[in-house]
Amino acid sequence: MNSLAILGILPLLIYLGILGFGIYAVLAIIKAAKQRNEYLKEIRDEMRKKI
Repeated sequence: MNSLAILGILPLLIYLGILGFGIYAVLAIIKAAKQRNEYLKEIRDEMRKKI
């Protein structure tokens, strides 16, 4: 009987795992994009100084 209860919870755990991974992936992409934008701003500022 206990094994059937665990099997009933399994789809919920899988769903929560997929949701958690999706949130992590989105946050990681946003962080990488922000970091890239900072690098580009630094390059832009350096180029403006040379002109």
